[in-house]
Amino acid sequence: METKKLNIIKIALVMIAMVISNQFAAAQYNLRILSYNILEGMKTDTTKGKQQFVEWVKNQDPDIFAIQEANKFTAESLAALAKSYGHNYSVLVKEKGYPTALTSRYPITNVEKINEGITHGYIVAEVNGYNIVVLHLNPHNYLTRRTEIAAILAKIKERKMTKKLVVMGDFNSNSPLDKANYADGQLLKRLKDAQAKNKNHNNLVNGNELDFEVQESILDFGLVDIIKHLAEKDPANAAEINPAKHRIDYIYVSKDLKSKVVAGKFIRDDFTRKFSDHLPITIELK
Repeated sequence: METKKLNIIKIALVMIAMVISNQFAAAQYNLRILSYNILEGMKTDTTKGKQQFVEWVKNQDPDIFAIQEANKFTAESLAALAKSYGHNYSVLVKEKGYPTALTSRYPITNVEKINEGITHGYIVAEVNGYNIVVLHLNPHNYLTRRTEIAAILAKIKERKMTKKLVVMGDFNSNSPLDKANYADGQLLKRLKDAQAKNKNHNNLVNGNELDFEVQESILDFGLVDIIKHLAEKDPANAAEINPAKHRIDYIYVSKDLKSKVVAGKFIRDDFTRKFSDHLPITIELK
């Protein structure tokens, strides 16, 4: 009888230890999010199944991956690619042009794929308790970008997604928080030259001013430019966190997530220097 009681006690202690261990592990686990414009479907990786890209993504080990320029992918081929780096869930906004996409190791639910009124489409979804928006704004017309971001912010408000929110992608626009970076006039000259060569480009206000309204509207909405925040919080490592002088890629989070982001940066490595004209961004949430 005593032996039986001892066994029951041992089993109970093991179960308690397992529960505590699981709770500790859950408390320690960070959710990793990655956003990357992969340059026309990662066209620079010509291997079958894009194995160089897959290995890079595996090394980054994201839980949620927002993709811009998922060119030439179908829903089926995106799903196959995602599974090769450990994500069993995926969404492609469309199969033509320059689509946005979302893959995840967790189920992607309450999905809206929106293509009307936005050049490259955007995805609104929920993943593991987080509200996710993946976007890619128009690259050639600042007025179109203003219209697109207004519609996206209205959608966020309509769906009551203002908490636990992550908005990310290629915004093709400049932030008023970076104005010091543009004081040398290099970006302004580049955009003027591009506009002179191609009359379809309309990226300057009145033809001679940088447009900050897209980013201002996001900041006024109450979202946090998390990479800028992390760089300012850690000035000793600011250059590594945010090495992009003229950035157009961002991850924004709602204010309730600001203190939960424990790490984040643009990723500059041997792969990203070669395979896309954009640098990816990663953040980790506790």
